[in-house]
Amino acid sequence: MKKVKTGVFQRGFALAKLTLKSGTLAATSVMNSDKEEHIIKQMQLLSKELGMLKGSIMKVGQTLSMYGEHFLPPKANEYLKNLQFNSPPIEWSGIKKFLIEEIGEDVLAELDIDKTSSAAASLGQVHKARHKKTGQLLAIKIQYPGVESAIKSDLKSIKAILGLSKILPGGLQTDQFFEEIETMLIQETNYKLEKTWTEQMYQKLKPYPQFVVPQVQPRYCSKHVITTSYEDGVALDSPEIQSLSQDRRNALALNYLDLYFKELFEFKLVQTDPHLGNYRIRISKDPSSQPDQLILYDFGAMREVPDHFGVPFKQLVEGAAQQDKEMIIESAYKLGYLKPDDDPELKNRYFKVCSLIGEPFSEDPSFPFTDQDGNYDWKHTDLPQRVSIAAKEIFKFHKLRVPPRESVFLDRKLAGAFFLVSVLGLKGKAREVLRRYYY
Repeated sequence: MKKVKTGVFQRGFALAKLTLKSGTLAATSVMNSDKEEHIIKQMQLLSKELGMLKGSIMKVGQTLSMYGEHFLPPKANEYLKNLQFNSPPIEWSGIKKFLIEEIGEDVLAELDIDKTSSAAASLGQVHKARHKKTGQLLAIKIQYPGVESAIKSDLKSIKAILGLSKILPGGLQTDQFFEEIETMLIQETNYKLEKTWTEQMYQKLKPYPQFVVPQVQPRYCSKHVITTSYEDGVALDSPEIQSLSQDRRNALALNYLDLYFKELFEFKLVQTDPHLGNYRIRISKDPSSQPDQLILYDFGAMREVPDHFGVPFKQLVEGAAQQDKEMIIESAYKLGYLKPDDDPELKNRYFKVCSLIGEPFSEDPSFPFTDQDGNYDWKHTDLPQRVSIAAKEIFKFHKLRVPPRESVFLDRKLAGAFFLVSVLGLKGKAREVLRRYYY
């Protein structure tokens, strides 16, 4: 791509055309009794257009894909999921001028910058650089010009598009969802805040050699640019990682689960964007003296976990691990997932979903994919499919209720954590990691 459509008229015109296309498609589908076919066509249209617009409107599509599996046909949601992986970068000519405005030409002259982007996302892209004097390798993350100022108008437009497209279930209230999305986007486009989060996580994880956090380089940072040390590694799903021994992959996966609980229960500060692109593995040459390391990127989506939510959520996690229905239901009341006067069948279905999520932490050999020694097979389990089916039962038979706003991206973290651990192929006792935070 040569540039992002960020001008008020240019972007507004593109969104108006998308709204018209979506509405026309919905109108022409009125006579079509195949609802699923209509939704698939709408998702195909939206994913194509959102991917080219980038910015907050693309981020909404990515986030919606996490929840679409509960109410969209699998093929339709697949189009939205592709937004998480197919994000074309902007050409260097469209980035260089903005970078000079942010950092200053004299300061940038200290660096040799690779003109080819090494990573691209919805809000910005990364370029590798080398400090001319010291030879140090750096990673420069540059926010796309104008995406910050387009957040409110983008969200207003996507709400209108989703309303006209007739793809969401009737009765689904999205106001709280969009409020949380707006909060997240305002934070993620605040690179000064991300710089602070990155520095904090660097200090918090410094005592743990199994984790690597890039070190911020303040001289090359600004409101829309953040520069860190360049920390190279191998993708989690690469052949190099998949060919490591089971013990080494177990150690990596259990370390990640430990990080997940450390963020949630100890730091009370959670990185809520856990897709594979935000992690790499640094393979140790001598694992007997130095562990394989998990490299952590991107701290723009950090969320603090307040005690009023974190304490009952911890109770919910423990209840799920112990398969304790009373503990699960009690914590669900405190969190606002359930109400005491809810239909007993809703409570039973909610318990079923939570007990399924707790399955990998149970160590009960009677559970599927658990061997006699209590080791759970995260790679081959069909648990995500079973959780999805159980969750759909709630959507199908009960009045739709938007979850507490704090949970929206903690759910995202949980789903991402499970996927990451399954990619590493963990076959072990995750319960032992969880115990560290309860006893």
